[in-house]
Amino acid sequence: MQYTTRREGGKIEMVLSGRLTFADAHQFPQFIDQAATGGTVCDLDLSGLTFVDSTGLSLFIHIYDAALASGQKVTLRNAKGAVAETLRRASFDTLFEFK
Repeated sequence: MQYTTRREGGKIEMVLSGRLTFADAHQFPQFIDQAATGGTVCDLDLSGLTFVDSTGLSLFIHIYDAALASGQKVTLRNAKGAVAETLRRASFDTLFEFK
């Protein structure tokens, strides 16, 4: 997984690309710190994400928990293909706003 972070006012935008798998778990603590601090909205752009496994899904749950604790809203944007299907099957639409 590769990602970039951009902050604008109270919004944090993170753009993810590549594959989000168990091999990326070492990046999760830093990613969560960046996603869940310093803003009121965290917008995760998944347009470049091509695959996500169960460990990758756990990253989104950790972000959700951290955001909830800090009063932040998290949106998932531009999921497509296999990633969109995986998120739908995992019922992530009950936790996150999809755009």
